[in-house]
Amino acid sequence: MSGRWNGAAERRGRPRLAGRPAALLAALTLVTPAGALRAQQALPDTTAPPATRGDTITLGVQQAVDMAMDRNEQVLMARASAAEAAGIVKQVGADAYPQISADFSYTRNIQKPVIFFNGANGVQQITIGNDNQYSFGLTLSQTLLDFSLGPARSAARLSKVASADLVQAARTSVALAARTSYYDVLLGRALVDVQQKALEQARRRLAQVKDFYDAGTGSEFDLLTAQVEADNLRPPLIEARNRYALSRNQLKRTLGLPLDKTVVLTDSFPTPSDSASLQHYMQVAERARPDLNAQRVRVRLQEDNLTAQKRSSLPVLKLIAGLTRQASSSELLPPGQDFAQSATAGLDFSVPLFDGRKRSGEVQQAAAQKEREQFHLRQLEENVRLQVQQAYQDLDAARQRIEASQANVHRAERALQIAETRFKNGLSTQVELNNAELAVTQARTNRAQALHDYGVARANLLAAVGER
Repeated sequence: MSGRWNGAAERRGRPRLAGRPAALLAALTLVTPAGALRAQQALPDTTAPPATRGDTITLGVQQAVDMAMDRNEQVLMARASAAEAAGIVKQVGADAYPQISADFSYTRNIQKPVIFFNGANGVQQITIGNDNQYSFGLTLSQTLLDFSLGPARSAARLSKVASADLVQAARTSVALAARTSYYDVLLGRALVDVQQKALEQARRRLAQVKDFYDAGTGSEFDLLTAQVEADNLRPPLIEARNRYALSRNQLKRTLGLPLDKTVVLTDSFPTPSDSASLQHYMQVAERARPDLNAQRVRVRLQEDNLTAQKRSSLPVLKLIAGLTRQASSSELLPPGQDFAQSATAGLDFSVPLFDGRKRSGEVQQAAAQKEREQFHLRQLEENVRLQVQQAYQDLDAARQRIEASQANVHRAERALQIAETRFKNGLSTQVELNNAELAVTQARTNRAQALHDYGVARANLLAAVGER
């Protein structure tokens, strides 16, 4: 019976390129975008930390963006992938450095081995060895020539670069989501205010009609109509409050905050301003979009991967050296003179002759992957141009809607004042007043929606060009 512990890495018999294709495959997987990432916007720099009071936190738009980029899972997962890519660079590059391993083994001879000799008195048994046997060894392996190592290391480094670009793309997506959620909350609050004002206006009219009815100058029909109109405005207010609450929860989710946290927003919708030309935004997007840059790097990565696969069929030369110390002793701790030492050195030259066309298939796959990534790059470039153009047009349309809605709100409010005066003096019907109130509510709703859409369109445009 024997007991043994062996810490050596069995490298001399390992197939060439072992582990490297798997590492390259992992690198290629890391830099594959999970989906088209939306880009982000740039807003005024209000980077002061958010103010907190117990369970209440006060946030501006930029503070919300910063918080989302620190806490959102999408960014955290992208950072983890980038860290993994950095590990793959080390893994692939390790083949260029010496590989040194140590091993130790101990054997206890419960029954010592014997050898047999034929003698004059018959077969004789001679016991050999001692109770304890020890073996210490050092092994060194150094790659001297491997044509596939260079492009493999280059591909691994490119995967690290592409992963860093994808981290920026994830930050882009999260920043835009945070700003859009912020504007959604502002819109929800504005629509609650619009519906609340409409209900208050209807209740004032109901009180006025009731006074007319009590004084004998109004009819029961007018009173019932006013009551119905007031009650009809309660469901829209309830719905607006519900949507407002849902938008607040969505913002908290985007920022990585618990749902029971109270968030107070300090910023309002952005003010419309002049923008640069479409050509300017096209040029910026061509240069700054992180997902576009990542895809360009991915094409180069696939080129290096194809080169590495082609060179994997070329010879590999390695230097192999070993040092061994062995001892056999009846003592548990043998003295130094019981040890014997040996050393070896040699060259390991390997040439793949036939592998069942396995490498040919790997080269074919790498070539197809390279072509696919080139097509993907072309598709992404066209999509980026389309996104920039669409966002630019949306921004211009939203700006015009704001201008039109602002004037329309003033006109509707003035018309309501006239209708109220006419109704109070008995010069118009309740229907005319009701129509004027509905027009004001619709104009205010359109105004809030236009401001929201401008903020989102502005965010989408700056996002489409890769600015943060």
